[in-house]
Amino acid sequence: MKIMQIERSGAFLLGIAAAFLVPLAIPRVGIDFTYFFIMVLVLGAWFTLKWTTVKSLSTRGGLFEIILGSSAIAVVYSYKIFTHTRLGLLDMLIIFSALVVGVYGFKSVKLFWVPASYGIVLLAGYQLEAVTPNFVVLQNWMAGIMGSAMGLLGVGAAVSGQYVTLNSPSGPLLLDVEGACTGVQGIMAFGLLSTMSVLDIKARPSRLVAVFAVGFIGAFLINIVRLFGVFLAFEYLGVDIGTQVHVYFGYTLFIVWVLVFWSLAFKYLMPRQAPTLASVSSLAPPMRAD
Repeated sequence: MKIMQIERSGAFLLGIAAAFLVPLAIPRVGIDFTYFFIMVLVLGAWFTLKWTTVKSLSTRGGLFEIILGSSAIAVVYSYKIFTHTRLGLLDMLIIFSALVVGVYGFKSVKLFWVPASYGIVLLAGYQLEAVTPNFVVLQNWMAGIMGSAMGLLGVGAAVSGQYVTLNSPSGPLLLDVEGACTGVQGIMAFGLLSTMSVLDIKARPSRLVAVFAVGFIGAFLINIVRLFGVFLAFEYLGVDIGTQVHVYFGYTLFIVWVLVFWSLAFKYLMPRQAPTLASVSSLAPPMRAD
């Protein structure tokens, strides 16, 4: 029975990978590689920590759940083919959720809700960025921090508001710390991602508040590290590589932070087990049978 569960969990992972990659074989469809990269990182991080739990799942999708999940995936593919658009983040979220329901049933949603909720949170973050005003003060502050950091490395940098001019080997380079560079959507998405996984742990509210604060503050600091890495890439590696680093480096850093945070948070929040009866009795002197 255990072997069957391991095989099913492995097949589940293969199903996710195949479902995400199938659009590459569909003419005029394809996938959004940025969002694909994000989903691979997030799911990889989550499965790394929860793999033992996933392997031990005994729930199975019934006929109705299998049909429902398959239909949802078919609808996504059909829509992509009809509109000639790439598979995006929302599409991947629907496919992942459909596979969860089809393979493990509705009862398993309580386990997979963290990675499923991540996509919704990230989408909400981008919507927040679109409807909120420019964070001028934050933009200017971060531009100043980047200018000072590059100056410490001996790189000539001039700051004017949200703009930083670097004296790169190929000539003056103007970088704009615009609203998206403040990382508000990333801070919200990854801050929530890092904290959502510990919500089901029974702990004192004071400890949960402390953990949540660390999650969001860590995400904010990681964003500053991300921006500094982007500046270094533009300065020393050129515009083309700097552009790629701007897209992917931040998500990689955020996922590393989430993994570190999860491991520390679980150790901090998990209740300490009291000594068992066996261990207590082993400390007592042996009884004589006179």
